[in-house]
Amino acid sequence: MVAYCFVEGKIKLLLIRRKAHPYQNYLALVGGFMDKGEDAAHACQREVKEEVNLDLPLEKIEQLMTVSTPGRDPRGWTVTIAYLVYLPSRALELVQASDDAKDVVFVDVDFQTGKCYLEGVELDEQALAFDHYAIIQKSIKRIQGRIDWNPTFLYLLEEEFTVYEGTELVNFINPGRPIVSNNFLVKYGEYVEEVGLKRVPKKKPRKTYRLK
Repeated sequence: MVAYCFVEGKIKLLLIRRKAHPYQNYLALVGGFMDKGEDAAHACQREVKEEVNLDLPLEKIEQLMTVSTPGRDPRGWTVTIAYLVYLPSRALELVQASDDAKDVVFVDVDFQTGKCYLEGVELDEQALAFDHYAIIQKSIKRIQGRIDWNPTFLYLLEEEFTVYEGTELVNFINPGRPIVSNNFLVKYGEYVEEVGLKRVPKKKPRKTYRLK
């Protein structure tokens, strides 16, 4: 799964450091095998629970792609169903390494360049196991390609968010076409609904919204 969260103005991606071969000590996307009688979406939901101890609703999990390229896994022919996962910011504190991971890290993602950084150091394709770098690039293009008509990326915000918070996230994801806060509801009004007010120190309370 390609699991993103938005924390303090940065888009972060959840990765593990593999404990076993193949690609021992390499960074990799979080994943696992489906249990008998389990569908792919619920398997992804279970992996989220195991990695960050969160019961994430299925609407925050969406299928990204199926990868079946021969030779992509040295252990044998393996089909991967990759999912996009939108984690809340608190996932940063809840994450825990599962049995097959040596460590768990959140890396910074620059959506303008498609590059990932771990503690300021750029991660190239050789830094990630299998074909996971290519899957990450595909996820960035998917989110950007649907930014105008299927803004599920707004699930990266808190359950209720302000226009200013939504605008900030939009501009991080698609910096080549930034918007101003006055245009947020013009662009996304049909996808969100007003739910309340948020108090802001020394300013008027701001209306809050959520995805419909």
